[in-house]
Amino acid sequence: MFHVKQAIIEGNMNNSQTIYALSSGPLPSAIAIVRVSGPQAREVMRLLGAKIFTPRKLTLTKLKPTDHEIIDIGLVCFFPENESITGEDLAEFHLHGSIAVIDDLFLFFSTLKGLRAAEPGEFTKRALVNGKMDLTEVEGLADLISSETKQQKTQSIKLLKGELSKKYIDWRQKLIETRAEMEALIDFSDEGDVSQKADSFNFIKNISNLIKNIEKELLAGMAGERLRRGITIVLIGPPNVGKSSLINTFLNEDRAIVSSSPGTTRDAIEARLNLEGVPVTIYDTAGIRDTKNEIEKEGVQRAIKVAQNADIILSIGAPSPSKALRSLDTSEYKFSRIVKVYNKADLIENKDYHKGEGYSISCKTKKGIKRLIEGLSKEVKGMTSVSDMAVAPNRIRHMSHLRETKGSLEEALKEAKKGKIDVSADFTRAASVSLGRIVGLVDIEDVLDEIFLGFCIGK
Repeated sequence: MFHVKQAIIEGNMNNSQTIYALSSGPLPSAIAIVRVSGPQAREVMRLLGAKIFTPRKLTLTKLKPTDHEIIDIGLVCFFPENESITGEDLAEFHLHGSIAVIDDLFLFFSTLKGLRAAEPGEFTKRALVNGKMDLTEVEGLADLISSETKQQKTQSIKLLKGELSKKYIDWRQKLIETRAEMEALIDFSDEGDVSQKADSFNFIKNISNLIKNIEKELLAGMAGERLRRGITIVLIGPPNVGKSSLINTFLNEDRAIVSSSPGTTRDAIEARLNLEGVPVTIYDTAGIRDTKNEIEKEGVQRAIKVAQNADIILSIGAPSPSKALRSLDTSEYKFSRIVKVYNKADLIENKDYHKGEGYSISCKTKKGIKRLIEGLSKEVKGMTSVSDMAVAPNRIRHMSHLRETKGSLEEALKEAKKGKIDVSADFTRAASVSLGRIVGLVDIEDVLDEIFLGFCIGK
């Protein structure tokens, strides 16, 4: 993890300082947990009147600095550097969740030289620096904190446990061994034809197999990334076909304004759902039609823009008062997966009034809604499906480095088959570097700020 430590030190992070923060939820609360990490953690405990207790054991303690009134009576625990999550001496104070208590404690901390408040994610950053976690495990922790569904939680725990890093570290080790084979072949290149001797080595087979594995990984990664960020579904269609009524039906509440007047919805309305453990954001948009109203025209343009970035489009149609079917012609737009939905089926005696695939529903009678939700659940589960036993990349960063690795390996394979083993070895080295970047073994300083930006203070 040398490169990680070097990158953070160069980023002016001062590990010689001791940091502190509230690591539990907002105050007031039943319990507040304060963490102190760094070389002065033991001294902080002593100054608060606490002895150094048995490591990793909570002890009831009266926190009273010299010449200071009692701050609180709570549980104190000490973790020596070899047994702490940060890789440094770490003290935890489990106190009453009073604003006054924490203010008093932090006021005392502010008087101690070398002690400062932690920055967002700094405890986890120190765990990364000190080799307690690698980059994908840190990302897994961030994903776990922000997870909303069971599927997201399951995926993030696999990352946090190091399953993804272990896979890529194993692949990288095989590439290092493969390059060693190439170097050995180059050393003996004066003893005969290199391309003939290459047949007696396994590196061509190894490179081919790894390319196939990465191709599978990239396919799984698309699903993993969708699961992490969630699926977006956008409702589009002409005015007054029941888009707002449908989103209210999904939510079982009046989130959107429902009116018989065309053009009621001016801006995209967002709602969150959980379908089969997958987080889904549904957008109700303005009715798409030609209009001279400038405000409505802006709403139409926004609707099209939101729809073009969606994973699934629900194109809503409905019969007009004359019972003629009104639906939107989507052929002129660059939309993704389109699902046809025909609302107001209760107005039509012939329930098969629409042609082709799609769902016939009635927001008024709720008929067909269950089938539509089941269909959407199947759709989103298929788009985010990763084998229960597998862990997949789930960030654009992972995918980018995997593509770089695959590209280098394809060049390495091409050159090896030509007998240019020295050139092939260079491409193999480049592939191992790209894999190393995923887990943070090399050149990861560019991603550190982005990763820790989403962490809360105290984590």
